[in-house]
Amino acid sequence: MDAIIFLSVIVQLALSSYLWLPIILLCFSFAAKLFKHTVSPVSIPGKCKKSYKFGIIITAHRETKFLPPIVDSILKQTYQNFEIYIVADDCDISGLHFTDERIHLLKPETPLNTNTKSIQYAIDRFSAGTEVMVIFDPDNLLHPTFLEVMNNYYNAGYKAVQANLNPKSVNGMYEEMDNAGATFYSFLDRTARTALGFSVTMWGCGVSVLTSVYAHIKYNNKSNMGGFDKHMQAEIVQHVPVIAYAPEAVFFDEKVSDAKNLESQRARWINAYFKFFPEGFKVMLNGIFDRNVNVAFFGYNLIRPPYFLEILIAVAFIIIGYFTHQTMMFFWIGSLLTFLISFISIVLLFSPAKSRNGLWYMPLFFFHQVRSMLKIGLNKRSILKTEHFKVLYIDDVI
Repeated sequence: MDAIIFLSVIVQLALSSYLWLPIILLCFSFAAKLFKHTVSPVSIPGKCKKSYKFGIIITAHRETKFLPPIVDSILKQTYQNFEIYIVADDCDISGLHFTDERIHLLKPETPLNTNTKSIQYAIDRFSAGTEVMVIFDPDNLLHPTFLEVMNNYYNAGYKAVQANLNPKSVNGMYEEMDNAGATFYSFLDRTARTALGFSVTMWGCGVSVLTSVYAHIKYNNKSNMGGFDKHMQAEIVQHVPVIAYAPEAVFFDEKVSDAKNLESQRARWINAYFKFFPEGFKVMLNGIFDRNVNVAFFGYNLIRPPYFLEILIAVAFIIIGYFTHQTMMFFWIGSLLTFLISFISIVLLFSPAKSRNGLWYMPLFFFHQVRSMLKIGLNKRSILKTEHFKVLYIDDVI
């Protein structure tokens, strides 16, 4: 019986730690800014001794209407040492016409149907001397200084860099909800970790890495079925000193604008979390055994449950504690309240004024995430594909 009680306490402490994590990171990041002066590679004059050659990969699947805008934003870069590789997987490319010789429009003979295969298809066709690869979704847009900033970071010695994702627009209720959540996670997984010197979480787009580092990654069938970025970052963090975050390297995407797309997107993310949970746990153990705090903390965050699940877990333990052990009940009430306060504080502190309206809709956002759990078993390539609607150019956004 004592062993069961001890195990229960350990499990509860582990799960509740994620509810306390935001307020801890918020306090430590402010302290780091006060006592540790860090200089961005962008602000160091004369730092760039080398002009890295970038291979920009755009993975398109069955849709091409967003390709002209992203290509336009790339061609308007202040830094011009790049080549573009568009993998038009299962696409009709008859309406696409690009004249710049640096643009490679690639159409696989047979459909690839996975991001990992599309990325590798592009890499296999890289021109000689390509040193850094950057991955984008077709609906992304790049700020004109994006590659210039990235070149600065690689000159500073980084081997993998995540860029700063911003919304193209925040005009509706669902876009405001989506952006409020994105602000919270961006602080938690990137801004705060950067302030403390830890590796940041990578998205599946806007991520750049040395081609020599990416060559170490080996994908399996699990990665080919979605959520490849989970496996990619788990591999990269163990091959580089730190995964950097470049807040000055801005790119844009379209936020979800309706309930259907919100639930479909979250269903994919939840599915990827459970699918790659063992891999995240392995990364954490590797970091512990190697005495590498950076890798261990990265793995600890990889196995972090989605926060709506954390809230459900907290409520469940509060109810159990009410009938069994009131100390447990009050502990979980305190943990839940601390999380809610930290969530609201982070959104208010780090999001634009318009995005703060999303806080009012958080109960609805929570409801849709619970509903998205029911969609996990659906066909992720069709039913759960996020639809994008707004064809905007970079000049419309900045």
